[in-house]
Amino acid sequence: MTINKEKKVAKAYVVFLISLFLLLTFPVYAIANRVFPLVAGLPFGLFWIVLMEGVAFLVLCVFYRYEYGKGDHR
Repeated sequence: MTINKEKKVAKAYVVFLISLFLLLTFPVYAIANRVFPLVAGLPFGLFWIVLMEGVAFLVLCVFYRYEYGKGDHR
C-alpha cells in the first residue's frame, strides 16, 4: 500500500473508533437507554450494546481483511 492510502485507512479507523465511543457513551446512549421495547428478550439498552459490539467486530474484520487480506505481508 502507498503512504497516502495508509493514511486514509488510518483516518477511517480513527473516525470509526470515535463514532463507536460516542454511540456507547452518555449523550447518544441516553436515547437507547430504555427497558422497553424488548428485542430478542433483552431490554433495548442491553440490545444496543450487544448490537454495537457486533458492528465493531464486523468493521474490525473488514479493516483487517483490507490491510492483510492480500497475503503478501509477513
